[in-house]
Amino acid sequence: MVRMVLYPSREWLEEYRRRLNQSREYKEAGKGWGVGWNGDFIFQIDNIPINSISVEDLPADLAKELGEYVIDGTSYSYIQLEDGVCRGACPIKNPKDVEAGFIMKGSYENWKKLSTGEMEVMRGLLTRKFELEGNMARVMQYTRAAMLMTNISSSIKTEFIDEVYAKK
Repeated sequence: MVRMVLYPSREWLEEYRRRLNQSREYKEAGKGWGVGWNGDFIFQIDNIPINSISVEDLPADLAKELGEYVIDGTSYSYIQLEDGVCRGACPIKNPKDVEAGFIMKGSYENWKKLSTGEMEVMRGLLTRKFELEGNMARVMQYTRAAMLMTNISSSIKTEFIDEVYAKK
């Protein structure tokens, strides 16, 4: 039986990091990324539908995590990328607490589409479903790595918090 991972959660981010680092293709496509410059990302997820989630049904650890990392319906994940390796992936409270070369912002619904493979990352950026702060030319140089990152995220058997714990 395939284990499902809840999105967004620290566990999902850890699984994402693990899979990125297992991918030989990603390691090759990301070679040189962030070497001599900051290739880290903050993923900003806006409009998380907290009001439609049955918080009382959440496991205690997940309720604590959401309480700590989802503020006014927004959460941030810090993804440390360098030379084809993901050095870390974790939720953070405030994007000012870390130094990242890039911030990618989008709605929860669009992040869901990205993480299931329903939306491709470059198309999401070009159609303004996502906003990118940082050097877009560098991202374009590493389009293959960005595509692989999306493919890897969509390979995770994911459940979404607003679907699993929807208010009745």
